[in-house]
Amino acid sequence: MRNYSFRRLTPDDLPLMQRWLQTSHVKVWWPNTDKQIALMQQDMDNPNITMLVVSLINHPFAYIHDHDARSFGMPQYADLPQGTRVLSTFVGDTDFLGQGHSTGYIDARLRELRLRYPMVAVGPNTTDTRTIGIYTQAGFRKRRLASTRDGKLVQVMTHL
Repeated sequence: MRNYSFRRLTPDDLPLMQRWLQTSHVKVWWPNTDKQIALMQQDMDNPNITMLVVSLINHPFAYIHDHDARSFGMPQYADLPQGTRVLSTFVGDTDFLGQGHSTGYIDARLRELRLRYPMVAVGPNTTDTRTIGIYTQAGFRKRRLASTRDGKLVQVMTHL
């Protein structure tokens, strides 16, 4: 097991987030870099969301956030039990792709979250088979298909 570290996202991290959001592998699933940065800035002090930079040996390489399933009115999570946490993430540094890091740091974050929350959920796009596979390796199980507010179909997965 690798020793991943997590630290809160700060305004100083926004240029790094912008670079990562502009990479082709991230942009596919996190489009509109300016909108994503604006949301990060807006939510930085929001107590309902935890935004973290993931590092390995003091080298930041990924972003992960989690929030209460009911905080943002996301219909795909409306049926989940009270206290469920929703997780979303991406690897920003291309040197860290394809080496198992995603499963590793997701698993590390899950261990922290499961100490405090009864369930953790994710909702990758149904066509994002790579991410669905990563979440499956991290212990998530498919729950159901659901539509988002903007009509996208996602695979809701939960970790019990």
